[in-house]
Amino acid sequence: MKLFSVISSTLRRGFYPLLGVLFFVLAATACETIYDDRSNCFGGVRLRFVYEYHMERGANAFPANVDCVTVYVFDTEGNYVTQLSETSDVLQDESYRMDLPLDAGTYNLLVYGGLTCQSSRFVLTPDWSDASAASLHQQEDTTVTLPRDSQGVSAEQLHDLDKREGGLFYGARQITLSDEDFNKGHYRDETVYLIKDTNDIQIILQELESPYSVDVADYDFKIVDDNFVLDALNQAVHIAGDDYQPCYKPYFSKNRSMGFVDIDNARDGQYLEGDVNMPVQVACAEFSTSRLFFEHARSARLIVSSSDSGEEIINVPLIEYLLLIQNHYDNWIKSEQEFLDRQSRWSLILFLNNGRWINTSVRISVNSWIVRLNNIII
Repeated sequence: MKLFSVISSTLRRGFYPLLGVLFFVLAATACETIYDDRSNCFGGVRLRFVYEYHMERGANAFPANVDCVTVYVFDTEGNYVTQLSETSDVLQDESYRMDLPLDAGTYNLLVYGGLTCQSSRFVLTPDWSDASAASLHQQEDTTVTLPRDSQGVSAEQLHDLDKREGGLFYGARQITLSDEDFNKGHYRDETVYLIKDTNDIQIILQELESPYSVDVADYDFKIVDDNFVLDALNQAVHIAGDDYQPCYKPYFSKNRSMGFVDIDNARDGQYLEGDVNMPVQVACAEFSTSRLFFEHARSARLIVSSSDSGEEIINVPLIEYLLLIQNHYDNWIKSEQEFLDRQSRWSLILFLNNGRWINTSVRISVNSWIVRLNNIII
């Protein structure tokens, strides 16, 4: 009797592992193409998201910058198929991957980071929230729009790095899942590379003759650029028929102190006795903009006007000025557009002489690089 119990126990220990192996074999063969019923089959892609298209080569900044990501899937004809989003803190983990279940076939993936976050300022058109309406949409009709007020102005902060809010990131790629991939019943690893579509631009006015006298209240700042609408290829869509020219106003402006200057001469007609240390004051305005384009090098303008008279003091091609420092970086950046896409934070100091912008022997500073311009044409 005891011998029979030992034999029975031994058989059970061998039977259950064998049953598991048999179950696995049946599950795997259930997806073979000779079977008509493929309901047990599954497959798709496991997506990794990488943002390394910036000035620090090789560093994936996606976990530190993107708080939500949405993948829109289209077929090769551009017809909407499905979409999947992630908005939780798992995106801050470098090991995060998104499992996207798909049938065998070829698909175009359109990926936006930051678009579906609560803090996003951009709007996807058409409306994809209604599943029945989304099924009628085409990839080529997809656009991302930065809303403007009734005067055509945006004065929003589009990306707050400290609070991990806002910003827009774009990526696109085509993938193909074969029947062989599908029959294996697993998710194939793929990577989507993104670029940042939002820019932070700081404009500083500093006086050369009287560095303590500049006041931000004396000036109106704006950036004029036709880049409020981006299509499915991440290119700017021209805004036509508007009564107002689309432009950006500062989301933040104030006077800032930048140390002291030693003064021992007359000021405002009165002589200052002895040496006097006066604080150097600059006027600072900070903008957030959509993607900058090299093809807008002449049309995108930085305009500074007198707040009293409305007279233009500065009207310069913004992108051309930002590109003045391009040669100071390594030659691994292959084009002007790549430089504009990688460098998303800008600081531009414009030097005035008694409140005037002079077109000869102009000195400016871009991202701490001093640039001298002689006999410029604006």
